[in-house]
Amino acid sequence: MLTRRDLLVNGARVGALLPVLSALEGRAPAERALVVLQLTGGNDGLNTVVPFGQDDYYRLRPNLALAPGAVRRLDDGTGLHPALAGLAELYDEGSLAIVQGVGYPGADRSHFRSLEVWHTADPANPAGDVGWLGRMADALARAHPGAMPALAVEPGDLPLSMRGRDVMPPTVRDPRGFRLHEASAGFADLRDGLLVGDAPGDLGYLRQVARTTYDTARRMADMADAPGGAEYPGDELAQRLQLVAQLVRGGFGTRVFHLSLGGFDTHSRQAPVHQNLLQQVSGALTAFQRDLEASGLADRVVTLVFSEFGRRAAENASKGTDHGQGAPAFLMGSPVRGGLHGDAPDLARLVDGDVPGSVDFRAVYTLLERDWMGLTPSTDAPALPLLT
Repeated sequence: MLTRRDLLVNGARVGALLPVLSALEGRAPAERALVVLQLTGGNDGLNTVVPFGQDDYYRLRPNLALAPGAVRRLDDGTGLHPALAGLAELYDEGSLAIVQGVGYPGADRSHFRSLEVWHTADPANPAGDVGWLGRMADALARAHPGAMPALAVEPGDLPLSMRGRDVMPPTVRDPRGFRLHEASAGFADLRDGLLVGDAPGDLGYLRQVARTTYDTARRMADMADAPGGAEYPGDELAQRLQLVAQLVRGGFGTRVFHLSLGGFDTHSRQAPVHQNLLQQVSGALTAFQRDLEASGLADRVVTLVFSEFGRRAAENASKGTDHGQGAPAFLMGSPVRGGLHGDAPDLARLVDGDVPGSVDFRAVYTLLERDWMGLTPSTDAPALPLLT
């Protein structure tokens, strides 16, 4: 027996989509948005933001070190991996801030524990059920009842960071998640006939849900097909960021977005894998920023890029790197005060073979929660002054 929760419309489980559909029925005023991109697995910070001016970098990484002439120079001793050409352009334009040595007290080299800490903004206690972005979604929902405050554009399950106490943001993988399959002419005529008119009780409810589903799917398909302001690469991350830009441009009122890209746990043969991943990140983020600029939305969106930890300073015997501690985080957007921030890693002063975390990640969160989104921050950590 079909229930309201289990109703299927053209294969779409619309009960789960109701929060999305109700939010997309109306248009919300233009407000600031936050996009969070998680590089899952522990990105190698030293081969992302490269300390090529330090001799110890070459001593510790005889196989993995990047030559000074290969990096995209930021200053006389620091450069970006050559695969980050687009981000280097944004840096030169002042739209990219690089915060060096980001971590947390009592750093843990476990993927699971480090992600819990970053997702909940609480290094001291076991992880609960509510994440830092979920708390933001709860606050936004209270201020704008009926809106869809947050959306995970993910291939997997909703991350802990997005889970709220009152709000459980929906997850969609790509624009196809809002599309309906083409129906035969006979089925389409039957469907359209069933959607017409009102009815009492559950039948009326089901008709309204179905009408909303189809109307929203058409609107989303039109929006996804509309030309944007930039050409995106063909990889999945770029396509998901393009969807975020379309949603911001469409004025649907969603203000918090979460995406992730895996594969950064590079214990062996790191060089080619890492280069490919960074190329995806740079291409996708650069296209996203150019799209926002062309659409006149660049002053409304700030993007945070982080990984749960960095990697060891020394390469291992498999031409890879193992789990470490501090690593760079990126903030991207026109409102960002670009440049290098925080202390550069000193490879002559490692802590147990790691670059220590010299900037508490919660200082970045306070900046985004309070100073950018205008909400009560998760912690009392002072904000980094990284907005113009």
